[in-house]
Amino acid sequence: MKVILRPLFSLLGATFALLKPTLPYILICTLAIFYDCYTAWQLDKRVKVKFGEQAPKKSGKFRSSNFGRVIHTLIKVYALIILAYFINLYITSGIGIDMTKVAAGAVCFWQLWSILENESSCNDAAWARVAQKVLVDKTERHLDIDLSDLKKKDYED
Repeated sequence: MKVILRPLFSLLGATFALLKPTLPYILICTLAIFYDCYTAWQLDKRVKVKFGEQAPKKSGKFRSSNFGRVIHTLIKVYALIILAYFINLYITSGIGIDMTKVAAGAVCFWQLWSILENESSCNDAAWARVAQKVLVDKTERHLDIDLSDLKKKDYED
């Protein structure tokens, strides 16, 4: 058993040492993705409160299918950051642009934009109405509902 474990631990240690410079970027992007998930869940709950019985039955609940998409996104982001690190290390090291920071910055910008969309969607606050002039309302797209139908029913009551 020791014969198998030693090379395995050596390989894992070497991989960790090679990828260690990417860990802060991976951590920051992971936190941004999880916060985006949290704001999407909050949006789901707001729709359930605002539209009540008209909202889909699954609204306001944590679903494993959504978590599967999160895991898929995390894998893609990790691969992007690691690829950017290797590109920076072996190809563009003389340019002076840290590709790992660029990749992580792009992911964080994309997540922050999504967080703002989640926070402003289905929100009656004044700042949210202003933000909706620039941002997309994610209620329809993410929750698979047609807001125009719900709003018509809301106004008819």
